[in-house]
Amino acid sequence: MKEVVIDSLEEFMSCQYGFPETDFFRGQSSLDYKLIPSIGRLFKEGQESVLKQYEREIFDDFKRKYSMYTDARPKNDKEFLFLAQHYGLPTRLLDWTYNPLIALYFACCSNFDKDGVVFQSYEFSREIYNEGSDIFAFPYITLLYPNMTDVRYKNQNGLFILYPEPWKEDFEHISAKYVIPAKCKRNILNKLEKIGITRSFIMPSLDCLCIDIVDIHSLRYPYALK
Repeated sequence: MKEVVIDSLEEFMSCQYGFPETDFFRGQSSLDYKLIPSIGRLFKEGQESVLKQYEREIFDDFKRKYSMYTDARPKNDKEFLFLAQHYGLPTRLLDWTYNPLIALYFACCSNFDKDGVVFQSYEFSREIYNEGSDIFAFPYITLLYPNMTDVRYKNQNGLFILYPEPWKEDFEHISAKYVIPAKCKRNILNKLEKIGITRSFIMPSLDCLCIDIVDIHSLRYPYALK
């Protein structure tokens, strides 16, 4: 895995020339964050059996109660897992994107006092998940693709990696790691905004639009704001 320090949007884009279109990316706003799904971050080391029990409990609870809040009707556990992930339930899925600029946005959009990071992965060979099997017992790391009728997944050009051991980092499929210094984040965000890569594009909603408006105008007055 090569590691490159990136100071600008232009430098990041120049690193992408020549790579296969099948490569995909993940941005994280702090180098301190592990490359593991949200469920894997909740429990202490050595508590894997408790994690698995907790994971099934919250997933089953979500399946019982979700229909009161959405018209979505998942057909199987994979689709339920996508829906739960979408609304913030801790899962064994990790979000990735085929668009490197989306990943760069997530690496820069918060934690302005910390260096961010973009991971690049090649499309590794994988076992195919059978939708009739137990998704929590699937023994291989694999790629899963959401339904692109959801505007967020479409705009993000997203996919997921399913981790059989969500408490473990796995760098075997990572080809590159791009470190974004904290001092460069705001300038990169400003340039991404000019080409339409904003929070409200990635996650279309009125609240995200309001955050975008505040962020965009704040970038123009760094000398005056607290």
